[in-house]
Amino acid sequence: MSYYLSGRNEQTKQIIDDKLRSTSGAGDEVMWLLEAGSFNFNTGNFAASLENFRSAEKLIAEYDERAVVSIRDAMSESATTLTNLNTLPYRGFCRDRIALSFFKSLSYLGDGNEAAFRAQLRRLRDEQKNVIENYQKIFDAAQAEVYASNKKNQRTLNADSREFLNQANSEEFNASYQQLKTAANRGYGYFLNPAAIFLSGLGNIRDGLYDNAKIDFKRLYEARPQSRLFQQYYVTVLRAANQEIPPELKSVESFNFPLAHDCIYLIFANGRSAALKQVSISFPVMAAWPMCRYFPAPYRKLQIAAGGKNYETSLLSDMDGIISQEFDELLPGLITRIVISTAIKETGSYAAFYAANQAHWALGLAVLLSSSLYRSAFNTADTRSWEILPKEFQLAQFPVPTDRRIVIAPDGIGGKARTIELPPDCRSAIIFINAPSAEVFSTYILPMNQ
Repeated sequence: MSYYLSGRNEQTKQIIDDKLRSTSGAGDEVMWLLEAGSFNFNTGNFAASLENFRSAEKLIAEYDERAVVSIRDAMSESATTLTNLNTLPYRGFCRDRIALSFFKSLSYLGDGNEAAFRAQLRRLRDEQKNVIENYQKIFDAAQAEVYASNKKNQRTLNADSREFLNQANSEEFNASYQQLKTAANRGYGYFLNPAAIFLSGLGNIRDGLYDNAKIDFKRLYEARPQSRLFQQYYVTVLRAANQEIPPELKSVESFNFPLAHDCIYLIFANGRSAALKQVSISFPVMAAWPMCRYFPAPYRKLQIAAGGKNYETSLLSDMDGIISQEFDELLPGLITRIVISTAIKETGSYAAFYAANQAHWALGLAVLLSSSLYRSAFNTADTRSWEILPKEFQLAQFPVPTDRRIVIAPDGIGGKARTIELPPDCRSAIIFINAPSAEVFSTYILPMNQ
């Protein structure tokens, strides 16, 4: 991430390629395929990005097709009581799977395959529904395996797992947990990602399917009813579909230019995604715990000048809120696993020390030292996550300027105006701007001419 955030793409690519080779067929393969896919997309290598995302999709589908939990995973689940959750394969968050579909759609467009782009958009809405259903099956199966393999720990399992959070003896953990709850409140419910729903709606608009577009933009409006951007899109498609405008939106004006053609959609990927870090918590023994870590955005928004008019980007999707809400949903099960794992390690360590010490004090000391080293090595949090994602997506839309020149001025530290020249044959386009840090600002024009 240090190389990526400073724009050292060759070094970043080398590390990712090495990880792809070393994790092939291993538990972390999905994570590194996702990292490779977003890195290749953000550096303009759309063909490689598609290959990465297809491979990740295939592996994820294999996980989802398992009726309960495979024998290999069952063995890994049991092993977590002696090691840690890192022994389980990385299946990805719901956020990952929906973001994969979002980037895969744009990768088709960047690769010059607009027909595949439009076909992928038609699948986006159903894919979000399928992702949630399949992920829930995996989550339920994993939880059932935890409970089945730890029947003897009824006292621990029957406890309210969130009580452990209230008893946490760690300032770092408590501060991180409060940040998590604040960020989780910015989520959209049901793991909805507005950026993906927007692309689905855009595809329906360009296909002239305003009844379908109405469904997409109604979902966005209901997710954030105070968003002026979502209000305007919803009202625009309602009027295009000759549908009645809700009373509370009658004063909202439609866009005064066509959205289906001769239009620029500027998507701004601002900042770097929240990641997972390890913190310590005592209940009463010390345990390692994953928690979200957040990073400041390099810019507030983008100011845009095009065709003699000024525009600015608005929030489309709070990616930090999405991952935080999901992580908060997963906490009860995560707590149960970590509590059981830590308790078994501590109990086993004490029993081994007691038995050895009865034989000879030196042997007892050796066992104590070795068990301490073991617990230190394996008492680590599972902090794996897809990190080459933005903190947020922002959006602006405006007609194609007659002079085909667009001036962008980032509003933030180090923001310098940049000019974009549209190709002569570009009828409409998605302009994707990626700024994970103040040192990196990349722009790609993804033409839409069909």
